[in-house]
Amino acid sequence: MKTTIPGVSFSAVVLCAALLSFSPRPLPAFAATAIHANHVQINGIARAGARLVAVGERGVILISDNDGAAWREAQVSPAAGTTLTQVFFISARIGIAVGHQGLIVRSEDGGEHWHEVRSDAEHPDPLLSVWGDDQGQVLAAGSFGQLLVSRDAGLTWQELETPAGDHHLNGIVGDGKGRLVIAGESGLLLRSLDHGATWKKLSLPYEGSLFGVLMLANGDWIAYGMRGHVLRSPDRGETWTSAEGSLGASYFGGTQRDNGEVVLVGQGGAIVTSRDSGKTFAVRSAGGAQSLAAVSDLGRGMLALGGDLGVTVESGAPPASNALSPSAACSTSLECP
Repeated sequence: MKTTIPGVSFSAVVLCAALLSFSPRPLPAFAATAIHANHVQINGIARAGARLVAVGERGVILISDNDGAAWREAQVSPAAGTTLTQVFFISARIGIAVGHQGLIVRSEDGGEHWHEVRSDAEHPDPLLSVWGDDQGQVLAAGSFGQLLVSRDAGLTWQELETPAGDHHLNGIVGDGKGRLVIAGESGLLLRSLDHGATWKKLSLPYEGSLFGVLMLANGDWIAYGMRGHVLRSPDRGETWTSAEGSLGASYFGGTQRDNGEVVLVGQGGAIVTSRDSGKTFAVRSAGGAQSLAAVSDLGRGMLALGGDLGVTVESGAPPASNALSPSAACSTSLECP
C-alpha cells in the first residue's frame, strides 16, 4: 500500500500519540530549576524501578521519584530537540526511547542521563514503539514497516524483514519467551514465535488501524485502536473476538495494573477499564481536557497519564460494574462507531 505525503503526515500524528506530534509548537518556557510537566506534550511513560520516566515533544525526558508529585528534566546528549514517541526500560537502569528521524536514545542510570545511539536525518520517518527483554534484545517499530532489532541492550541496531510492507507499525510487545506481537494500520497484526526471526500476519475481525497491543498476565492478548475497537485473543493470536462496552473513542495507550485490571486511554481523555481480561470494559472517564497517549499504574488506585497537556496523576475509585450499553457509550461527546 502506498501512502501520499499528506496522508503520511496525518497518520503519523495519530500514530505517535494522536496529539499533534507533527504540528509546529513552541517549546514551553521552563524555569531553570523546575519543569512544568503539565505544559509539554507527553507521548510515553515507563517505569524504571520505582522511578517514572516520561518522554515527549522536542526531545523532552522527565523523571519523577515520587510517583509524579514532582518532575525534573533528564540530561540528553546531544540535545537534538527531536520529538520522542515511546520509552521502555529493560531493567531498572537500562532504558531505550525512540522518536522522529529514526532517533534512538539510551540510558544506563535509570533515566538520569541519555545519549544518542542512532538517528537517520535522511529518512525522518518516526519510530513509534519500543520493547525489550531482560536478555538484551530490544525491538523498535515505526512508520512504513520499519522494524529494528538490537541484541546488545540497545547499543547497536539492525533492520528486520517482516510481511508488513509499507504499513505503519504502531505498537510492539513481547512476553520474554520468544513471542512478539506488532499492531499496525489497516488491521495489521504480526506475530513472531521465534524472537522476531520470522513473522506471520494474523487474521482479525477488524480492518482499521490498531495502535497498541497488550499481553496479559493470564496469557490473553488485547489489541486496541481506532474508534474504540478492542480485540481479545485467549489463544495467543489464533482467534480474536471484539470486546464489549467500549467507548467510540480511539485508544492510544494501555496497561495492565498489578491487580489485573486492564486500562486503556485515548481520544478526548477517554479512560476505560476491564476486570475480566478484556472481555468487557467500563468507562472510568468519558472526556477531559486532553487526549491521552500513555498510562502507567502507580498502585493505590492511581494512574500516571500522559497526553497533549503533559503528564498528570489521576486517582479515583474504578467503576462499579464492567458493563456499558452501546447507547450509553454513544451518549458521550466522543465519536461513536
